[in-house]
Amino acid sequence: MVSEKQKTGSKTLFYKIKTTARMLVFIVCIFAFSLTTTPRPAYAPCLGCFPGDAEAGAELVRLFHSIGEPLMKTHISNEFQAHRDWLVEDFFIENVLPALMMFTEQMSAVAIQQVLIIGTFLDAKHQLETQRLFQQLQAQAHKDYHPSEDFCWFGTNVRSMANSESRGRHHAVAMSQRALARHLGNANVNSSRNRDQDKGGRWRQFTSVYCDPKDNNWDSDANGTGLVLACGAAGGAEKNRRNHDVDYTRLIDEPRSFNFDFVGDFGEIKTGDEEDIIAMASNLYGNDVLTRNANKENLKNKQAQHLYLTLRSVAAKRSVAENSFNAIVGLKSFGTSDYDGNEPMTRKYMGAVLFELGVPEEEIFLILKERPSYYAQLEILAKKIYQNPDFYANLYDKPANVARKKVALQAIELMLDRAIYESQIRQEMVMSVLLSSKLRDSFRDVNKDMVGMMNVGN
Repeated sequence: MVSEKQKTGSKTLFYKIKTTARMLVFIVCIFAFSLTTTPRPAYAPCLGCFPGDAEAGAELVRLFHSIGEPLMKTHISNEFQAHRDWLVEDFFIENVLPALMMFTEQMSAVAIQQVLIIGTFLDAKHQLETQRLFQQLQAQAHKDYHPSEDFCWFGTNVRSMANSESRGRHHAVAMSQRALARHLGNANVNSSRNRDQDKGGRWRQFTSVYCDPKDNNWDSDANGTGLVLACGAAGGAEKNRRNHDVDYTRLIDEPRSFNFDFVGDFGEIKTGDEEDIIAMASNLYGNDVLTRNANKENLKNKQAQHLYLTLRSVAAKRSVAENSFNAIVGLKSFGTSDYDGNEPMTRKYMGAVLFELGVPEEEIFLILKERPSYYAQLEILAKKIYQNPDFYANLYDKPANVARKKVALQAIELMLDRAIYESQIRQEMVMSVLLSSKLRDSFRDVNKDMVGMMNVGN
């Protein structure tokens, strides 16, 4: 809307312009008149002029010029001053400046709005990038924390390995204690009184359990040949146990697990494997038990005391030699398992690995027995799983699962290396005892010579 002041200024401006135009027209007319009244030369007199017109005109011009020049200068100066005042105060301050201020304000508002839009775009950009990052991490986590089925083989089949190893060590210690009691003649042992008692009990066991009448050059056409006179024509009670007390390959080396348990999970029931293993241990180590002639009166004699200590030294060496046998038995003795009803889960899951390799279900029980031993579990995890082509095909998997398998295989490798290391330690111990026994006579000779030289010196 145009204010009243602006309307008044416009009218004044119009009036001033009109007045200035009139003055300019007047000045132009006088100037034109002056041009037409210029005196002519004497030789060309004015034929149509009245006498005295030229002089009057010239005088009139001089008069108006002297009067009009100051008036025109003053008027033009006033008009320019008024125009300047109007241009600054009315036109610029009253109209242009507010317009520029509103223009600036509007441009600032528009710029801020545009910056807001740009900021919104930046916020949206960062928001979308953050959402995309979260989605990528979520997808990566879903991929990384989604274990494959074959990786579960390791987690499932190592559940009872630590406990099975501990039980195996317990069985090895129990075997060592039984052997030591037999060598030293502890009470309630078959050889507690003398060697004859030991041989008698073992012979009765042989004839009733392990005797094979076809051994010892048996001839079907000749009566009394072979071992018929020892155990009769029928031989041992169970044919599959004949010669088990001497057949190391069939009894110890070939099976992966024994029905052997000194912990007593099956009560006081004695299994055939336990009896066979103990019988073989008696044949391998200390077939002739140590003498039982030492008594309270004899041990008062210094010579008898020396001989008894020597006897215990022999028992210690036998214990070292028998330790390897006991360790193998412990590795293959019954392990542990959790049960689903009456079914042991360790055998079930490890049997699945063998079943994938094509082993018939009826043979899996013969291999693993009721509860797989530490040796059987370690063999499956360190050997059998690599015989399945699916293991290598399943390595084409997520990088996280491949890394998990690598760590699991390294852990199994460490367990296997530990078992090998312990076997080497036992071997070194046996070799050191054997070397010590071989050097015993030389050591005694050197010792006697040194004692003799000392006596001569004295």
